[in-house]
Amino acid sequence: MHVFRKALTAVVALAAFSGLGAAAAPAQAATYCSTKGQKYVCDYGIATTKFANGTKEEFVVGADHAVWTNWTYPDGSWNGWQSMGGWVQSRIRVDAQQQTSTSSITITAVGQDGNDWFRLRHPDGSWTDWRVSCLIDPNNQICA
Repeated sequence: MHVFRKALTAVVALAAFSGLGAAAAPAQAATYCSTKGQKYVCDYGIATTKFANGTKEEFVVGADHAVWTNWTYPDGSWNGWQSMGGWVQSRIRVDAQQQTSTSSITITAVGQDGNDWFRLRHPDGSWTDWRVSCLIDPNNQICA
């Protein structure tokens, strides 16, 4: 029964993060900024990482509350903004231990449900789906 409850909690959290859950309470009016043509929530800023090969990657929380990313090519030009999905209500954190690596990085943010969610970037540049790292339960905290 405990395993079933934990699995059900994870499914509900995933649905809430992806925008499938019940609507959250109305948020305060956000102030928006713009960078390289992308509108983002000013309060959350721009998270940046730089790889050993010189590639720079930026992350913002867009006006739609999804995570957006943009990165440079070797010639310094920018790729263009790509949505990473999700629904975020916090600044994006980049795993600082791996910022000088050309392999993996992890980004983390607080989802609509109040839980910490993350995505891992593989060495080939592909990303995992959003995964919950800790589920907040009124009685205790369950960490994955």
